[in-house]
Amino acid sequence: MKIDNIQDKIIEEFEQFSDKKHRFPYFRKLIQVGNDLDPIPNDELDKEHEVKASKSNIWIKASLMEDKVYFTADSDNPISKGLVGLLLRVFSGNSPRDIINTHLYFLSEINMYERLNEDWLNDLQAIIQKIKLLTAKLQVLEIRRDNLASAV
Repeated sequence: MKIDNIQDKIIEEFEQFSDKKHRFPYFRKLIQVGNDLDPIPNDELDKEHEVKASKSNIWIKASLMEDKVYFTADSDNPISKGLVGLLLRVFSGNSPRDIINTHLYFLSEINMYERLNEDWLNDLQAIIQKIKLLTAKLQVLEIRRDNLASAV
């Protein structure tokens, strides 16, 4: 599924929580998204996978299979885990180029920036940076591998 189609689907899912009186159902939905994540094994909850500059403990792991990037993640905070879960729904299973070039319009469409406090906004930005950094690293490794294969 294309990234924009996934973003549109998330917007539809959160549409019912658009006004401020739906604060608790909005966050319940976000927590549910996080609960749907497959966790990272405990032995991989390390500095290499840790999201720096976040208040919560968040870990993200990326792997490249058949020119697509797949992510797993975990967090000790249910809201941060929901944030990472939403972002992984958008990004996972797409090409590095598509991930790096994505404009995340769904966040403003579901009023994420208005609903989150400063700590969670910082976590959100740190998660996005970590995803894009991991993706860029995988893209460089893929280019190097392809260059080595063609040189042989």
